[in-house]
Amino acid sequence: MKKVLTHAFFLSISFFGMWYLLGLIDYRSAFKIEELTKENEQKLGRLILDAVSQSNKTITNDSIIAVVEGMKKRICEANDISDSTITVHIAAVDDVNAFALPGRYLVIYSGLIEYCRSSDELAGVIAHEIAHMEHDHVMKKMVKEIGLAMVISLSSGESGAEIVRQTVKMLSSTAFDREQESEADATGVHYMAKADIDPQASADFLFRLSHEKENIATRFEWLNTHPNSADRAAEVLKLRKRETFTARPASDSLSWKKFQKNVRVKAEEKDLF
Repeated sequence: MKKVLTHAFFLSISFFGMWYLLGLIDYRSAFKIEELTKENEQKLGRLILDAVSQSNKTITNDSIIAVVEGMKKRICEANDISDSTITVHIAAVDDVNAFALPGRYLVIYSGLIEYCRSSDELAGVIAHEIAHMEHDHVMKKMVKEIGLAMVISLSSGESGAEIVRQTVKMLSSTAFDREQESEADATGVHYMAKADIDPQASADFLFRLSHEKENIATRFEWLNTHPNSADRAAEVLKLRKRETFTARPASDSLSWKKFQKNVRVKAEEKDLF
């Protein structure tokens, strides 16, 4: 009996020891996945963005783009992030949604801009999506959802149009895992505070979304990609207390209303290309 117990003990030690050692291996480096994805990420993002542009009208008005670019730049500069590496694309889509693509492309729907009650709420969305980019969540999500082989196929241009369309759908409507979402929330709050934008706006945005469930099937795509909004709003408020900032709105309320009106007008125009 003693021999059996001793044998079982050493088997357990060996098993957990091997498990620990395997956990130390950086598989992305070992199999050159990091190099592979980084080499093709920009091309992959451009391919997916082209699919977004082909299926939706694009808002290219300079004054509108300038406002969003200004928010992005303020957040990036305050957090030592190169804002020139992030490309903003505004699509004339009524859905309340925004999402990051490979290659650091940020897609924002006009419906989300109209839904935000202040410039700070939009800045909060931008900060959150930049956090996803900085943590490399987008590529990790793609590999998890469609597999490394398909990511390689997409980046090499070997996949058909339908696969690209389905990839766009996945990126715009499938949630990140809970750990990634929490990480992006915490980082996004920190980014806002560093830029002297009150993270309270993000909590307000999330909490309001949590009461819009009756419309989820038609317009509020953000609820699909960012579930548990009420719980996350409460966590944002906790995170906010740990930050130090002097709140300066991204823009005054009058300018914000004018901006929203301009977006609405451009979104309703027939030819935006």
